[in-house]
Amino acid sequence: MLLAKVECEKISVERLAQLLFVYSKKLNVWLYNKKVYASFFVESLSLLKGLIKTLETNRIKFRFYRIEEVSYGQGN
Repeated sequence: MLLAKVECEKISVERLAQLLFVYSKKLNVWLYNKKVYASFFVESLSLLKGLIKTLETNRIKFRFYRIEEVSYGQGN
């Protein structure tokens, strides 16, 4: 399981939450200084790549702050 933290621009908190919910059911999304941040768990790197493709397709500026592997118990 992976824990990812991302910063996005040109997107609302609600829209990012909708996009992330497809890939992760456990997530936090918030707004700070006109940027949207999210912290979420994904099961695999392939799902994370799918999210990246979705963000790029929607022309959303994003930057991952951290992607780390966590033990299965931390994500549940």
